[in-house]
Amino acid sequence: MVAVASPAAPALVAVRCPAEARSLDRRVQCGFVRVPLDRSNPSGRTIKVYFERYPRQTAARRIATVLSIEGGPGFSTTADRAARVTLWRPLAARRPLLLVDLRGTGRSGALACRAFAHSSRGYPARAGRCAAQLGPRRDYYSTAASVEDLESVLQALDLGRVDLYGDSYGSYAAQAFAVRYPGRLRSLVLDSTYILPGSDPAWADLIAAFRRGLRLACSRWPLCPVRGRDPVAVVAAFATRVRAGPLVGFAPDGDGNRVHVRLDERALAEVVDSGYYYPGLWRELPAAVLAVRHGYRAPILRLAAETVTVDAGPAAPSSYSEALYAAVTCHDYPQLWDPLTPVPARAAEARARLAAYPPGTFAPLSRAAWAGTDYEGVLACLRWPAPAEPDPPIPPGSSYPDAPTLVLNGDLDTITSSSGAREVARRFPDSTFVEFANSSHVIALYDHVGCASALYHRFVRSLAVGDASCSRRTPETHVLATFPRSISGITVPRALRGDRSRPSDRRLAAAAAETVADVLQRWWVNYDGTGVGLHGGSWRYDGDETVVFRLDSVRFVPGVPVSGTVRWSRRGPVRADVRVAGEAATFRLRWSLGVTRATAILRGDVGGRSVSAAMLAP
Repeated sequence: MVAVASPAAPALVAVRCPAEARSLDRRVQCGFVRVPLDRSNPSGRTIKVYFERYPRQTAARRIATVLSIEGGPGFSTTADRAARVTLWRPLAARRPLLLVDLRGTGRSGALACRAFAHSSRGYPARAGRCAAQLGPRRDYYSTAASVEDLESVLQALDLGRVDLYGDSYGSYAAQAFAVRYPGRLRSLVLDSTYILPGSDPAWADLIAAFRRGLRLACSRWPLCPVRGRDPVAVVAAFATRVRAGPLVGFAPDGDGNRVHVRLDERALAEVVDSGYYYPGLWRELPAAVLAVRHGYRAPILRLAAETVTVDAGPAAPSSYSEALYAAVTCHDYPQLWDPLTPVPARAAEARARLAAYPPGTFAPLSRAAWAGTDYEGVLACLRWPAPAEPDPPIPPGSSYPDAPTLVLNGDLDTITSSSGAREVARRFPDSTFVEFANSSHVIALYDHVGCASALYHRFVRSLAVGDASCSRRTPETHVLATFPRSISGITVPRALRGDRSRPSDRRLAAAAAETVADVLQRWWVNYDGTGVGLHGGSWRYDGDETVVFRLDSVRFVPGVPVSGTVRWSRRGPVRADVRVAGEAATFRLRWSLGVTRATAILRGDVGGRSVSAAMLAP
């Protein structure tokens, strides 16, 4: 029997759907459901919870409803509608799709406070001011309240069982929903998940995931510059260096803006923490750290410019609500202090608890640096008052349902670690855990490899995973061997049949290929469609499934300006037609990022000499 929050279905108000939703399916149904702001007071003030319902594609009997929940906390589910509709389409014949903006996000009254309106620097202090500005209503924005809202929407639409999918924080909310409303579940898929009520309060599991990820990335690629040594120890030595004295300089951020960088150990902690969203960390960190030993700081300063949060505001709360993030995490997650500890005494309690962790827990960083990151760090809630009444994600003593459950996680995920995801799978009696090699955060959504999404579809249809061996065949990270300071630092690729070139010609072709690969890597942290080379030049791109880059004298290797066009299919193939100014050199470069141990084929002409060569794909 389906558990319900109240005997009467909440009132539903239909509204005209946004154009973006109608473009995906003209039959989409949109509306609001009014729910109590304070779930313990059903007759009090109400708020509106927004939903979009995409109908099933046939008249056949409905099996269930796919209910998809976004992460954050703070992101709008419906703002990500295109990806969720794409993931749902193969299941659409007999299943409608339901998207709901959780309370305080998107069109469900996005929570906002003045403290975060223009900046997020000095995060704990801003969060404390935000809590004061929100007042007592801050306590009503919890995971428990959000999942009760989901049940209210299901009641209002008269829907039955659900095939529930949640990614990141959405998987956290999905777990809470599953425990509170087990009768609603037909199946449960948790994509990049973590345990309830939350991860270790010092995030010791996440820094452990970084150590594991760096070692895995280096062990899987033959050109890793610290292969045969422990890459974590190499980073630890660098952390000791910047702890003694920060690196200071200017470098381009992901959009090519030249910014001032101060790389101390706390900033390095943010660099280290970026692996869950930026594959450039795994690709470039070892070589960038080693370059500093030889006085070459440009690569590590650029990596810091791309990943260290200078200022995260002002973002539109309807897209991402910082206030909602703070409200949920400070309400639900374990902290380094007892909830009853007065705010002035928390810092001392946090220091004492951090000191109790065994030596090496936070390697390659010091515990002070790991705990001292400014943006959304482990001390983010230091000045956020404890809830007036406890309202945990699931009631104490709750049991986990035996609904068929699939847990997906990447082995390079540093924000929802595989260790935590395995523990989640252990709690659900009928669960399957699948770890994806060389993969990071959120696996099935935006899946361009075609493995995780296929497993998801098979599981929802049959309630069984079947053959999951594709999860071990995701291509490895192409860990950069070195940041060359001149053309002489480029390894000469091997000549193929028909080659009539000199070694210097093939070296030039390899430098062009390395330049293209460097530009492709910047795509992951670029938001305005334009960027610059490490040593000058510019590029721009457009497209989505196939991304087209146009390079204008981009210099990754000093003295080697590369111009031309690059086409990158998100499924892997890279095709570049480029020229090197001043060298009478043109090249056709081909490789794939969609296969393991990929080979790059370099063909072209330098001063009338034909080039035909091969190298490990950059």
